[in-house]
Amino acid sequence: MSSNLIFDLDGVVYLGNQAVPGAGETLQRLDDDGHNIMFCTNNSSRTRAQSAEKIHRVTGYAAHADQIASSAMAAGRLIDSSARVLKVGGDGVSEAIRLAGAEEVSGPEADTVVVGIDFSFDYDLLDRASAAVRNGARFIATNRDVTYPSPTGLRPGAGSIVAAVEAASGVVPVNAGKPETTMRELLREMLLDGPVVLIGDRLDTDLAMADVEGWASVLVDTGVTPADTPADPVPTHRIS
Repeated sequence: MSSNLIFDLDGVVYLGNQAVPGAGETLQRLDDDGHNIMFCTNNSSRTRAQSAEKIHRVTGYAAHADQIASSAMAAGRLIDSSARVLKVGGDGVSEAIRLAGAEEVSGPEADTVVVGIDFSFDYDLLDRASAAVRNGARFIATNRDVTYPSPTGLRPGAGSIVAAVEAASGVVPVNAGKPETTMRELLREMLLDGPVVLIGDRLDTDLAMADVEGWASVLVDTGVTPADTPADPVPTHRIS
């Protein structure tokens, strides 16, 4: 029977611009066998098309945009079409704002603030975002992952930036990404008939989401969670 296979990206399919060994070949073989291949990432920096392009470029597997579910897309579901949105993030968040029919703004007129990973984040942006939230703007976090894996080790993730805005504003955000309901609803709409298996490297996002949904899970040690770390939730399978 064909399965729905949901792969995390950073730390599972690739690390930076390096493919996890065997990732491309494995994805292609599973696709050829008729499985529904999906990718679910809390990395909000890229558009769906950019994520698909990176998968293809790095691993050789020809991914398509409609296979991608990102925390930026999940955050977009929480944005009102009439909103004026101050963005802390990259192209993925801009795409989500546009698809929501909302307006992206940069100043105090913002009534919504969406925070994801932003590689150009600075004091001025922290000041504007936190001021807007203190003034009543809705505060949406794409995700709360404080780190993400890279070829050189862990780097600060969107959650670290979210924490800065939260500290400066005194407001706790709504979280859109894994393992929250908004992301799970997005994934459910992409599922086909058949069992579901989630392959990830984080206990508090990937495995927690699989656990809540009753999906099978595979924990890999190529990303955030080292091989000798006790696993809770306990995965269906563990690959070291």
